[in-house]
Amino acid sequence: MIKRLQDVYEMLCRISGKEPKVYESEEKLLNAIEEEIEKINAEILAYKQELESSTILIESQLEEITRLYEEISTLFEISKIIASNIETKQILKPILYTLKKAMGFKCGIISLNYERKVMETVGTCPENINQLVSEEVDEFSSETVIKERCEKLNNESIIFKYISTASDEKAGYLLFVGKESGSIFTAGDKKIVESTAQQISGSIEREIALKEEIERERLNQQIEIARNIQLNFFPKKFPHDDNFDSFGESTPAIHVGGDYFDVFVKNDFLFGIVADVSGKGLPASLIMSSMRSAFKSLIESTDGDLKRTFNSLNNMVSVDVGEDRFVTCVSFKISRDGILEVINAGHDPLYIVNSSSISKVKSTNTPLGMFEDMDFEVQTFKLSSGDLIFAYTDGIPEARNLSGEEYDFERLERILKKVYLLSAKEIIYNVENDVFRFSQGAPQHDDMTLLAIKYFN
Repeated sequence: MIKRLQDVYEMLCRISGKEPKVYESEEKLLNAIEEEIEKINAEILAYKQELESSTILIESQLEEITRLYEEISTLFEISKIIASNIETKQILKPILYTLKKAMGFKCGIISLNYERKVMETVGTCPENINQLVSEEVDEFSSETVIKERCEKLNNESIIFKYISTASDEKAGYLLFVGKESGSIFTAGDKKIVESTAQQISGSIEREIALKEEIERERLNQQIEIARNIQLNFFPKKFPHDDNFDSFGESTPAIHVGGDYFDVFVKNDFLFGIVADVSGKGLPASLIMSSMRSAFKSLIESTDGDLKRTFNSLNNMVSVDVGEDRFVTCVSFKISRDGILEVINAGHDPLYIVNSSSISKVKSTNTPLGMFEDMDFEVQTFKLSSGDLIFAYTDGIPEARNLSGEEYDFERLERILKKVYLLSAKEIIYNVENDVFRFSQGAPQHDDMTLLAIKYFN
């Protein structure tokens, strides 16, 4: 018997991992066996409790993973909805239906007011929801608001979140009232609402940026049309015969400019004009186009009389351009026998260049449009064969390099002395290249216009 008990005792010791002892009496051996059985039972009970705790933890973690998966699935579905439509207002209903599946709310509202007020609702909302919402949202901060009970909304649980743009402007809000399960909104619901508000905000900003880009593109197209129209205002053919060789170019600082030049032969006289409307861009170009039409029309009606033309042109410009704008201008008329008539109205000097000298015809009149009923002075000169008449706008002498230094009149006169023997076109190209070399990549800050006439007797 004692041997059998010893075998049982040793087996229990192996189970408990204990080194067995040898007992001589049955009583002591039975006590040892009982002690080992109690220890093994205690270890089994402890293991069972540990296993139950682990099972609860695993179930809790599984529940958390399931909830996170549902949140991610909901937000992914909302992302797809937002990506499928450019206009934010068109996606509000689909977003609300998606959120209803995830959150189980009784009433859901998304309101936007970044262009015009739009409100979409899903579910069963109180009849006076608009009034209640307008009274309630004024009390809310920019943070997400969760209330277990809201008295004004039938003591329902609510969750509220403003939709804010990158500039912190409130573009709308999300509001959810009551849970169909009767419970309150959770932290998980809060995360979904906050992420949805952020995605709607991004959609609004993308829509605004896209509309701005479309508008910018439309404006660029309109400016390009205006630029092409303006280029058509400038001469396409330049007078070139036994007495006259002419050429000119105009380069606006931006797409369209306020400089104007023209050269043409009328009644056996060559007429030239270079003008600079104060300011740049579309407003200046519109004034320039009006002046171009008026100048040609007046030359025709006055039979080429420069004085009468400018007296009338000044009054027309005074009415058209307004008090804050004016036009500097130099215009000339050359007969085939070399008589040069010049009107300089507040413009940079006109140059007459020949082998012996470089003369400047300075302004003796106010700019066009400053005062009405002015009597413009005409200056008269006798040209020699080979003389160069050179007119330009202030974008030439005022062109700057990267150091901020101006090209100035001295450099202009120096290049004119070098190139006056060349053809009119070659003179223009040489002056332009000299200015561009001087500028060395500095941005053009003003319109640049040049007109060269070579006279031959």
